[in-house]
Parts: sequence; C-alpha cells; structure tokens
Amino acid sequence: DFRLISQPPCRAMVASLRVLHVAGSPVSQYYSMISVHYARQMLASSSDEATKASFEFTFAVVLPGGAWCIVPDLDQGTIDDAPKLEHGAALSTLAASDFDVCVPHMFCWPGYTQYRSIFALIGVPLVGNTAECMALITDKQQTKAVAAAAGVPVPPGELLHSPDQTPTVGYPFVLKPCCEDNSMGISKVEEAGELRASLVEAFKFDSKVVCEKFIPLGREIRVAVVEDEAGEPSILLPATEYLLTPEHPMRTSTDKISVTEEGLPDADKFFATNREEAPDFRRSVCPAPLDDALTAKLGEAARRAHKALRCRDFSIFDFRVDPEGEVYMLECQPVCSFARESAMIGMASKTDRPELQHPQLFHTMLRRAAARKPKPFDASQKLGMKAAARSTSPCSIVTTAT
Repeated sequence: DFRLISQPPCRAMVASLRVLHVAGSPVSQYYSMISVHYARQMLASSSDEATKASFEFTFAVVLPGGAWCIVPDLDQGTIDDAPKLEHGAALSTLAASDFDVCVPHMFCWPGYTQYRSIFALIGVPLVGNTAECMALITDKQQTKAVAAAAGVPVPPGELLHSPDQTPTVGYPFVLKPCCEDNSMGISKVEEAGELRASLVEAFKFDSKVVCEKFIPLGREIRVAVVEDEAGEPSILLPATEYLLTPEHPMRTSTDKISVTEEGLPDADKFFATNREEAPDFRRSVCPAPLDDALTAKLGEAARRAHKALRCRDFSIFDFRVDPEGEVYMLECQPVCSFARESAMIGMASKTDRPELQHPQLFHTMLRRAAARKPKPFDASQKLGMKAAARSTSPCSIVTTAT
C-alpha cells in the first residue's frame, strides 16, 4: 500500500499557489460549452477552506473566434462583461502574471495542443499531459500504433483517406474520425449498404478516418492510473464499467453529453450517463466488478500505454473486453477537470485512501505540477537539443510505504 504525501519545504508545498485555469475553445461552440461547464463544476467543488487557503484561482476563457478574457470567476455575466483580448495582449498579461501552475480545461484540438504549448513557452507548468502527448493521443491511428508497439492489445484496422475508399477490414467494423473527441462521427457498420453514409458522417469531422474491427461486446471498462513520485503509473484506480447492451453495443456522443436540437450541450441536463431517465445502455457502475485476472490484464495494459504514450501525472483508458476475456485498448483520454463529477475523481473516491480523495488528490496534482516550474534558459549551455534540467525546486510529491 502506498500514500501520496507532501515533502516540504518549498514554495510549491507551503505557500499559496497562484493557479490559472484555462477553459473554452476558439473553434467550436460545442467544445467551448463543455469546457466551461467542466471548469464551473471544478470551481463549485473547490469551495472548501483547505483549497481556498492554499490556492488562488484565476480563469482565462478562450471564446469561439479566439478572443480571450481573464476573469476572477466563471459567472456568465463576468465573462460577458470582461474586456476581450487578442492573443498578443492576453499572452503578455498571462506571462507578466507569473502563475505558479496552469490547469487546462480545453477539449478541442487547438486546446489540447497549441494552447498547452503556450504555457510551456511562458514557463507556467501544466497539470497533466504535455501538448506533445495530447497531439499524439488525439490521433487515434498513431495512438494505436504506439500502444501496439509497446505490447498493448488494440483492435486491428486501417486508416482511410477518402470517403470513396473501400475498407479492407471485414464487417462488422467501426469508423471513427482520426482526430476527434467525444465519440463524434463514430458508427458501427454491419454491411455494405451502411458504408457510404457512415463514411460521409465520419469524414465531416476529419480528413482521415480510422476503420477498425468491431470487438464483440463482452464488457467496456474505463481504467485510470495515477503516477507516484518517481513518475511511475503505479496507482490503479477502481475501474468504471459502462453497461452496454447487445442492442446498443458501443457508446456514441449522445450517450455521454445530452444535446439540444441544434446539437449543442443541453445545460439543463448535460451528462447523459446515469441520468434518472437514462436507458440501461447509458448507465455505468464504479467500482466495476473485476476478478483478479482481468484487473491484472487491464492494469498491465494501462501502465504500458501510459508509458508508451508519454502520459504524465495520470491517464485514462477505455478498454473493450471480448466474450473470451481478451482486452483491447480503444481510446486514451488523459484529461481531468478535477471536479467531484470528473471521471477520474469519481474513480479515486471509491478507494479508502485519504490521499486519493477530493480535494487532496487535486491539491497533490497542483503542487506536483508547480514543482516543475522551470528556470530561465541558460545561455551558457553549448550542446544539446533540449535545455538541461530546469526545475526551480527539488521538492516533489513522494510515496511512502505503509
């Protein structure tokens, strides 16, 4: 058994940390609404005295179209009334503010990649995964290739480049936009008569589409791992099982987020899973009832994938378990807004370990990231593509055996 504890003294451990939360989307109303909703849930979950005493929150909201606003809270009136900044002014303001740590809440492609890299450039360390990692895991075909090379089982398949291309994978198969999130554009194709419409739908979202063998439904399991102080993904959280049915054997976007007639998130309902009126196939259970053998398979695959994909701090994976008990990694989704409702926080809450409960795990992640704050570049370095180790402090989150 292991515990995550703080090792003082250093600023990341003993001082009030200035935390920047970045939410919104420059490219999509859908992802902007999801992002701000999750960030608001985080804020509502962080009103306890321990959090308020140790962390000062500021919010940078990126609006559809690309304008920024920097605000003290996420009330819609505050966002509407705040000055709207172009990139240059916003980045100058953020860089001058010298935040200790940044929590990314953005879920669109630029939010996963370009906006995360901005904060690396201005020296504000991120909680969670780097822009390079997110660019890799958002490309489903590359994710599968890297994970498979590390020994992680994945469904066989191929990459399609045109809606006129005929897949060589045998029916039934699944079509997925290569770089898209939240199961948008995904469909199961049973026979040739369904192919054209499914291809057209998938290619609406990306110029490349993954075609992969449909894994017969045994079970669908979500697994999360958390790193220890050495950066090892040693902590396997209780898993979540999605209770899919033979009639509805895979999750679609509307199984996750409730939407309006316009296809935008329904603010009054939002989460589709486990709503009171939800059908059986939109329900989940945590902890999932797993035997030791299946737990070991899933844990081994998740840890291998975490390392191969160069995830950091934590990672989340969706696995398919076929009727014979073989596991296949479907997706890597290493994001968390650290609200009580967040998938990983809900999984951690099912343990009996105080250090994994909310908000302690959130605090650990914030302090761990803050300890990565880099020093300025060293002009005297003569060789090497990368800067030498630049951490401002040797402090870390350590793991002690109990």
